[in-house]
Amino acid sequence: MSSIETVEADLALPEQKAAKPVSPAVRIARDFIESPLAVLGLAILSFIILVAIFAPWIAPQNPYDLSEIRLEDSRQPPGSQRMTDPWEADLGLAIDPGVAGETAVAFGSDAPVERAVLTWEPVPGQNAVTIRLSFTPSLEGIPLEPLRVDDLPRRAELDVGEKHNFRSFWTVEPADLEEFTLSSSRPLDAPFELELAIKATEGEALMTYWLGTDGQGRDMLSAIMYGLRTSLAVGVVSCFFAMMIGLSLGMVAAFFGGRTETIIMRTVDLQLSFPTILVALMLLAILGSGVEKVMLALIIVQWAYFARTARSVALVERSKEYIEAAQCLALSRTRVIFRHLLPNCLPPIIVVATVQVANAIALEATLSFLGIGLPVTEPSLGLLISNGFEFMLSGRYWISMYPGLALLLTIIAINLVGDRLRDTLNPRLNR
Repeated sequence: MSSIETVEADLALPEQKAAKPVSPAVRIARDFIESPLAVLGLAILSFIILVAIFAPWIAPQNPYDLSEIRLEDSRQPPGSQRMTDPWEADLGLAIDPGVAGETAVAFGSDAPVERAVLTWEPVPGQNAVTIRLSFTPSLEGIPLEPLRVDDLPRRAELDVGEKHNFRSFWTVEPADLEEFTLSSSRPLDAPFELELAIKATEGEALMTYWLGTDGQGRDMLSAIMYGLRTSLAVGVVSCFFAMMIGLSLGMVAAFFGGRTETIIMRTVDLQLSFPTILVALMLLAILGSGVEKVMLALIIVQWAYFARTARSVALVERSKEYIEAAQCLALSRTRVIFRHLLPNCLPPIIVVATVQVANAIALEATLSFLGIGLPVTEPSLGLLISNGFEFMLSGRYWISMYPGLALLLTIIAINLVGDRLRDTLNPRLNR
């Protein structure tokens, strides 16, 4: 090889390396990440999807399990805590004032103490009895209301606490019951039973309602997680089947033309001439509420968008050489449509699908807000917003605001991703 050929080969080497083809997936990924907003939208959307998928495992509460809901926790503000039911017990302690003695009472397994022991002994020369009360473990650290002591002998008094004005019971601080004296103006010679009522001021903290609760006492954070599951499932499933139907009919119309195209496209024009929300309202008024029925209604109102887009793309692709080559090979029409025409029509359809998923979620939320979408047992974000609408004027903003923010964030994230995909998959843009 001469020196001139060597130089030409060295000069051609960079050009050959630069001409190395880049796969479409890599090119699309590179173009996509050039937009910070699209990357942010994809990150938010990925987080929302993960939260929706794993909601049964990460949600603090199952908001639709009646055994986990308490009506007394309804309309709690954000940051409030759910407490266990206060512990209380009624003790009947038999006392024979004539002789010293001891009696014990055992508590249940759910009580903070195991047992109570009451000992007493007569006071010599007086109509009085010294009583000592102890708990195992002690009541120290347990927030208790003043204990109620009842069923005292007639005209009997305690040297601690206060007597009720109109009834015969006494209220005594727990610390004063460690040792006290019961005295009477009459001889204490008959056995009696001392009733002791113990009640805690509050129970233990079980969970924190970070976003508050709604009118039924459901944790709003958990309800939003479960609502995301329903909204995303309805939007994605309905959009997928609408895309399959519309894509198939649009390509068939473009490929066959003639009367077939006329019938399909006039049907599309007829449906698109009616407002989407109106058609959905009419369908659900006939079908009733339910997840499957909402999905069916959304499929019916969405397939026309995919059919029109697929037809326009297929008309362009049908006139290209690879379709003519496939027809010259005497391939079946089904194979030409679904093996050759379909893959080349998918990029713009994918863009439309991302936008229609957001529209389906918004439409389902609108229907649920109007009360004709999903039932209460299968809530979505729209239904959660509707549940809190009546409390907005009373200052309980969180019941509707937080589901509304979740819905808004979901739709914005999907639109950001779809908008960037539209630019990335557009072959007419200079790159």
